[in-house]
Amino acid sequence: MAGNFFRTKEYIEKMRQAKIGHFTSEETKRKIGLANSISQKGKKLSKETKEKMSKSKKGKKPYIMTDEIKKKMSDTHRTMKGELAGNWKGGITPINRRIRNCIEFRLWREAIFARDNWTCQKTGKRCIELHPHHILPFAYYPELRFAIDNGITLSKDSHREFHKIYGIKNNTLEQLNEFLKK
Repeated sequence: MAGNFFRTKEYIEKMRQAKIGHFTSEETKRKIGLANSISQKGKKLSKETKEKMSKSKKGKKPYIMTDEIKKKMSDTHRTMKGELAGNWKGGITPINRRIRNCIEFRLWREAIFARDNWTCQKTGKRCIELHPHHILPFAYYPELRFAIDNGITLSKDSHREFHKIYGIKNNTLEQLNEFLKK
């Protein structure tokens, strides 16, 4: 499905609309022309050029990835992991990321969505991009992080709007109720 996104009529129409009123500068046209002339894309090769290319390839074996090459590549890749990696910071994954990637969080999220019938509680619409929102903040109430009654389903846009209005710290049930009534 994702691979077909760029072929949809809606996408093509969006791209067409985005280009309306846009003109390619002369310098950009010149650069495109240079790039095309360098690559020789679509040009016919002379018989002489084809013979030279054929002659240069004669006697050469095609590139085959042997087990030895695969092992060497694997060993090289291993040296870029863990402590040997250039961006190693002592093996500390932020606690928030670890919690949000754990199975308990995923189960909590799915339970919230199922309870709310996969519907944004602000707009009443069933959306593709749903966000679970903690009523009492995740950071300040660790004991309520996975409590189903501490979550509500919002669309991505509604969730963003809530935090734009009320911020991301010290959110309350009163704020949520006020937001849902608007």
